[in-house]
Amino acid sequence: MSPKDIVIISALRTPFTKALKGGLARTSPSVLLTQVLKATPDSIKPHIQEIYVGNNAGHTFTDVVGDCGFPKAVQISTISHSRLSSAIPTTLLATSIRTGVATCGIVAGVEFATKDYARKLYSPPRQVLGVPAKQEKDYTNHSYAAAVKAFEDGLWADMTVPVATRAVLNPDADTGEVLGKAQEEVPGGEVTEDDWLRTEREDGMYEAKRGEEDVDEGYVAKPADGAAAVVFMTRDKAVEVGLRPIGQLIDSEVVEGVDEVLDMIRDAGITKEDVDVWEIHESSASEVIDLMHKLHVSPTTVNPNGGALALGDPIGAAGARLLGSVLASLRDIDGKYGVVLIPSATGELYTAVLSLE
Repeated sequence: MSPKDIVIISALRTPFTKALKGGLARTSPSVLLTQVLKATPDSIKPHIQEIYVGNNAGHTFTDVVGDCGFPKAVQISTISHSRLSSAIPTTLLATSIRTGVATCGIVAGVEFATKDYARKLYSPPRQVLGVPAKQEKDYTNHSYAAAVKAFEDGLWADMTVPVATRAVLNPDADTGEVLGKAQEEVPGGEVTEDDWLRTEREDGMYEAKRGEEDVDEGYVAKPADGAAAVVFMTRDKAVEVGLRPIGQLIDSEVVEGVDEVLDMIRDAGITKEDVDVWEIHESSASEVIDLMHKLHVSPTTVNPNGGALALGDPIGAAGARLLGSVLASLRDIDGKYGVVLIPSATGELYTAVLSLE
């Protein structure tokens, strides 16, 4: 251990619900971000110096700092880079901390896909040709079953921040319809952890060919609304203010391909076999399957508690969400090392190597 290690103090998220139909569809991105930032422990807030917010549509959030209890001098920046919107900020903040510019900051992400998806700000999920449709179907079913089990086991319970919203979800409806107009107009309803799995899969087929097989629309992630935030600081700062780290960020950067990912792991002083959990962003089943094959890793170590195929894809918050997910998954199995991988639309790989404290 080193006093200058970059450690993670807190990882929080709202529920994620289906765009257009989910319980957060009437909640603005500023409200979503404010809710998750407000939930940052009060003992941490005075020490925050920088906040990076990923958002696919490029909304700005300078007005939320005062509402969340942070010092007025905090710098807040929005990064818009499709899937890497809240992934690239991790590298930016880590660089700032390593160079001594800051000792404590937040990487957050927020997505209001309900509005931005309707404005056609989303590109189609990237799919890899040559992956059999049956493998895609099997993987998607596995992701959904794993997410359901994790939800039932309360895996994310201590990370989930309920969001007050005007919509009240029907507990019997996957699509998140409201119970009635009267309740719809009453403020104070909350979307909680129970709504994590409200993003239901659809089985419709669309016209696309992979060899002789059709591609099922259920094999790509559906846009979702929600926010996430992760607090980073140096280890000596955590000791100074009496905060206990939950994890450590060993390295974080965007690389060209799998070989560079493996180089990063070796540079971290571990081997591929030491990695207990791989959290690979599930934009599409074919993309995850392709990376599993290229990495030669066991499927049992990949997204063990499900991913965006089951939970929905808050694209601008993907990086912050997965950083929390890998720590939750490591905690669940008493593991030590985890890797987050997010393929960009052009094939580069955001890679973060982490360890559980």
